[in-house]
Amino acid sequence: MLLTLLGWIYIALTCFITGSFALRRISRNYNDTEMTDPGGCIVCGLCVLTAYAGYFSLFTGVGLAANIVMLVACACIIVRERKKYKELICKLTGSRKEHGTGTAGASEPKLLKVFMCIAAAAVIFVCLYYTAAGRFAYDTGTYHAQSIHWIESFGVVKGLAYMQTRLGFNSSYFCLCALYSMHFLGQSMHVLSGFLAVFTMLYSLAGWYRHLYGAVYRKEPVLRVSDFVYAVPFAYFTVTAIETISPSTDHGVIWLIIWLCIRWLELIEEDSASSAGDNGMRVNKRTDSLTGYSLLCVLAVFLVSVKLSVGVLALLVIRPAYLLVREKRTVEAVKYILAGILLILPYFIRNILITGWLVYPFPAVDLFNVDWKIPAEGVKYEADEIVVWARYTKDVALIDQSFREWFPVWWSEQGAANRYASVSAFAGAAVLAVRIMISLIYGTYLWINGRKGRLIATAPGVKEHAHYVYFGIILLISYAFFMISAPSNRFGYGYILLIPLFAAGDVSVNVLPLMIRRSEPAGLTRDDGRYDARRISAALVRRILPAAAVTFIICFNMLKGLYMFASDDRHYLNETGTGAFPVRQKDYPEADAGSKEWQGIHIYYPVIEGEQIWYHAFPAILYEGNLDGIERRGNSIRDGFRLKIDK
Repeated sequence: MLLTLLGWIYIALTCFITGSFALRRISRNYNDTEMTDPGGCIVCGLCVLTAYAGYFSLFTGVGLAANIVMLVACACIIVRERKKYKELICKLTGSRKEHGTGTAGASEPKLLKVFMCIAAAAVIFVCLYYTAAGRFAYDTGTYHAQSIHWIESFGVVKGLAYMQTRLGFNSSYFCLCALYSMHFLGQSMHVLSGFLAVFTMLYSLAGWYRHLYGAVYRKEPVLRVSDFVYAVPFAYFTVTAIETISPSTDHGVIWLIIWLCIRWLELIEEDSASSAGDNGMRVNKRTDSLTGYSLLCVLAVFLVSVKLSVGVLALLVIRPAYLLVREKRTVEAVKYILAGILLILPYFIRNILITGWLVYPFPAVDLFNVDWKIPAEGVKYEADEIVVWARYTKDVALIDQSFREWFPVWWSEQGAANRYASVSAFAGAAVLAVRIMISLIYGTYLWINGRKGRLIATAPGVKEHAHYVYFGIILLISYAFFMISAPSNRFGYGYILLIPLFAAGDVSVNVLPLMIRRSEPAGLTRDDGRYDARRISAALVRRILPAAAVTFIICFNMLKGLYMFASDDRHYLNETGTGAFPVRQKDYPEADAGSKEWQGIHIYYPVIEGEQIWYHAFPAILYEGNLDGIERRGNSIRDGFRLKIDK
């Protein structure tokens, strides 16, 4: 666990340095006097370094040399911007005083901070344990570990998908895993999924702290929609805790989807706070909102390189793009477009080199004719196999089944815990769909009357709801696409958990106050900083208790499913003990493998064909017989593989 923690610190520092530098070059709103939005800086750094590792892999293996170049670049950034880092260190060491609301209230933030520090320490320890001593996902043994090993050793290899088709699932996440695997130190580490888990959960804890502090010590809203969505990372960790050790693309992309959605909602709330700032509310506006939305859209586009199915979420770009055009911020728009292209370009180049296709497995886009190209029928078969396995029908011959035919099989085969989660997702989607429909009808009614010159008074805050409606529409479209394409819950837990909690928060914060027609309690403290029992009671009765009731109704089944997942987590903990792997991380298992010499290369294969081959048996193929149909393209492994040419 110690080395895992050191790995997390290394990732956080390099990503923060790289990300903060990149943000200040992309956006004019990230000034030169302050390190703004540390969470955003780390996520930006993850994107930049993923692309960097992808570009590096085009020339050679991603290992020691890639890390040295990265560290030299980080050192140059620190030297160049040493004044800002000096200011940051001063703030972190406590030179900045906490602004209290009075002498009586001065001790209260300390108690709140102590509680949050204890919660953060617990989160870090639990994540450390499961990241160091967890259980690997099945697909890690078939192709995750092999993909990372290929990137570590050779970078990109032409026609690599011939070794096994799933090596063609060219996720940029594997490039980042290779960058931080530190395999040159003797063991390939797999700490990235755990880092994303702990980062997202700590980010949520910090959000709760800000909101709780604002509600108790300042005159800010008691509840916000993001307060509900902050629970999503903890729910997802409960589902995947045991497999946090795995370098799974499903985990990586879902953690980033969750963070993106949380940050999007925070920007909506910052917009609302700024518009109401003249009533005494403290505005925590870290950056221009349109800039924030645009950067999140760049992240959404980048996530396509991690998992192709995330492409629908990139529809979020529509509104920021429209606003940039309307406000004639052409230079900024070009910067964001170029940033997105630079981040995703290595993914497409690697796709072409590994499979011969721009997007794999997606045979509709057929642009290249290279000798290592995977045949179109093989690409289609692979795409169909993903779908039928996600539906649990598991037979490519059933690919054309209708929804009514495959849905009962999918429902019965996915297990009780997943069924409970799906019920809550359906409930949340239904509530969200009704809310969106009513909002659109009402908005159309107001627009028609406005065109006719009849102005109709609306309740305060209704116009601001349009941002939530837009976000909800994108979520629903993404969830619908997930359900009709590849509805295995492990692919879509980002949407399955987000939708019910977002729906509960939206109804509780935006809809219920319009129905109850009561004013928001001004704050939970008096002017002298002491707690005001009457205001606390009012907040509980008017806002918190109804919100809790709505959340319980929508999320009840999800809670039942999470309880079952948590039981599995506890059972695993009891089996292994908390003292497992206190220093080093659990290594990849050793495969039961055979081997043979093939065209000058020592190739491994599992004794039972198609079973897991893991990391150490390298290079490996899942089916020994596949070697009979392919050949090497040259003397070097980097020259790659292709179908055997009959002579």
